[in-house]
Amino acid sequence: MLIQPPTAQAEQTITALQDSQQPLLAWLANPHVTNSDEQTNAENLLISARYALRQAEEKRKELTGPLDESKVRILALFKPYIDNLDHGITAVTRELGAYRARLLELQQAEQRKAMQDQAARMRQAQETGEVIEPVDALDVPDVAKTSRPNLGTVTYRDDWDIQIVDANKVPRDLCDPSMPRIRARVKSGVTAIPGVLVTRKVIATARAKGGNNAQQR
Repeated sequence: MLIQPPTAQAEQTITALQDSQQPLLAWLANPHVTNSDEQTNAENLLISARYALRQAEEKRKELTGPLDESKVRILALFKPYIDNLDHGITAVTRELGAYRARLLELQQAEQRKAMQDQAARMRQAQETGEVIEPVDALDVPDVAKTSRPNLGTVTYRDDWDIQIVDANKVPRDLCDPSMPRIRARVKSGVTAIPGVLVTRKVIATARAKGGNNAQQR
């Protein structure tokens, strides 16, 4: 027995319903009530239309009910696997972000130490009269923004989680409060905003070799 796809069944069902109700549809297209006879006719039309509507809803539910049930079952089957992947991606991203934050802190500490050492040498040179060559750039390794593991690339960029905790304290030039204005101010370097909780976060974008399946988290 050949089983029709749901869309084909739906097309046949709605065609049959429309064909059976053509006189009703024609009357409904241009109703008039100007006397008692037309009132009675309109009342009959209303009853017929409501019955036809209920009939159509029942037929629709007959066709969509099994599809809805199948969708619920499929979602339930996939959910544990997808949740495990989501939780794992979040955990790995959090660990990578924390490690990168530590690297940046070490880099900043090295930069401060290098600047202090350079300032000390300059003071000593002023005292002794020694001539030292100016240093254009501090010799501190950068923390790479893009890493290239075996399976592709991972790019890191700093971002912020922003949560309005007290709208009344937010400066008036940032109100409604306006999240785009707040975000622009945070990106400009101002993170201490009254009534707004700003938390630094790291976004990692992963791309597999030879593909366009970039994923951000």
